[in-house]
Amino acid sequence: MAPVTTTTRPDGPLGAFSLVVPDDVRYQGGGEDLELTGPSLLAIDPRGRVYLNDPEAAALRWFRGDTEAVMLLRPMDVLNVTALAAGSDHLLVVEVFYGPVRQRVHRIGTDGVIIETVEIPIGLQLEDGLSGVHVGPNGEMVIEMAGGAEWGIWDGGPEWQLTRTLDLGGTRVMTLSPDIEINRNRITADLVGPFGGLRWLGSAVDGTVVLGREDVLQTDPVFVVLSTVEWYTPDGAFLGSARVPSIEDQYTDNVPGLAVSADGRVFALITAERSVDLVELVRQAERIVAP
Repeated sequence: MAPVTTTTRPDGPLGAFSLVVPDDVRYQGGGEDLELTGPSLLAIDPRGRVYLNDPEAAALRWFRGDTEAVMLLRPMDVLNVTALAAGSDHLLVVEVFYGPVRQRVHRIGTDGVIIETVEIPIGLQLEDGLSGVHVGPNGEMVIEMAGGAEWGIWDGGPEWQLTRTLDLGGTRVMTLSPDIEINRNRITADLVGPFGGLRWLGSAVDGTVVLGREDVLQTDPVFVVLSTVEWYTPDGAFLGSARVPSIEDQYTDNVPGLAVSADGRVFALITAERSVDLVELVRQAERIVAP
């Protein structure tokens, strides 16, 4: 029996919020140069501020945990945001646009001013496997390739530095060789990470490590991806897991945006027909496995 999706409204400083979708919002773009216009992407900074990308308003919004946007960020010439990360005093935004062609990372202050813009070179771009962005331990720009198979670091030097080992949030994230297990009607692909090939999602201030796993279930005639979040102690002991709402649970056909708070809680954006909700993934003691 497949695990049941469980979500709840978060308590504490990250109170839940729901964004009402305007009548003119289109969730699907009309071509490769057009972005999705429904609210998307999610990041939480160390202070607990919640950020998301709002393409319709051409803005990055942050919230105090209610429905009111405290501030609008995002210069108008930053188009088609594909990845978002939040540091203590700035955001990192990956911009991919094809007219004119440009792929770059912006460091944007909380006042909406671009602090730094760095071009992403050929070989590290979206078509090469660019899958995310992180704020490094010393504020570096860190781009993620193929879910963490490789990392590109910009520390102000002459070029991006490539590595397969990275220290993020007090956790040493290492790339492992691809490990694909094929059983009856199931293909499990563990690509990267320090705990048997899981993807690093974030770390809490107490050292708790948060990882993601994807199980691809082969059904007729499509594949279904079962995504879970797993928590571990700093020395690798399993703490619990939670099911990530699937694409079938979404109004849009996009994988939910995930973010880890400083206290180790994990939140997801859930799209409904007329709203976008922030929900907390409930951690349970058992390890959720594919059916």
